[in-house]
Amino acid sequence: MKKFLIAVFLAAAITAPVFAAEQGIMEFGVKAGLPLTQQTTLDGNGSRDYDMKTTMSVGADFFYYVDYNIAVGIGAEHIFNSKLKYAPDEPKDKIGYTNIFFEVKYNFDFDEDGYNNIYPIFQLGYGILHGDWDLRDDPSGASVENENGVYWGIGMGATIARYFIMELIYSCNYGSAEFTGYPKNFEYDVATYRFKFNVGFKFDFY
Repeated sequence: MKKFLIAVFLAAAITAPVFAAEQGIMEFGVKAGLPLTQQTTLDGNGSRDYDMKTTMSVGADFFYYVDYNIAVGIGAEHIFNSKLKYAPDEPKDKIGYTNIFFEVKYNFDFDEDGYNNIYPIFQLGYGILHGDWDLRDDPSGASVENENGVYWGIGMGATIARYFIMELIYSCNYGSAEFTGYPKNFEYDVATYRFKFNVGFKFDFY
């Protein structure tokens, strides 16, 4: 399944520019993000929710306009590792993600040239879990294997003066972490929810 998803994303990345070049307007953007809130749920022997410390993200998008207002595309972002807020005497675990996704948006223009607009946006794809687990108090030879999972996001964005973008995105990453080398091996299902503010700029071309 993982290999299939990766192959689909790569195929889309290679073929979309060729198709778009013959059909309509294309758009490329880069952005940086700041999670305003984020929380991780670890579900193993019971479920516990943890707030996370502030981090940041960087990303890029490529869109093709299938109609004047409707754009479909692919995107990628890297969310840098952030500490889970445990009690002071608990481990210092960190979690981050790299997401690759398909996305769609619909522009509501405020002027005839489309220099200013707002747009709802939806993203769906594959998230790579970067779990940096603190094993300092665990048995010798203990290890953790991270498993990747689904990513989705939904939100609103705005284009200002044609080139500048701002977005508010609510998103979730799913994954798991398998701990081995203990008296009893165990696994956590990992779900990270965040509400994020993005800023960036974009270029239109034909």
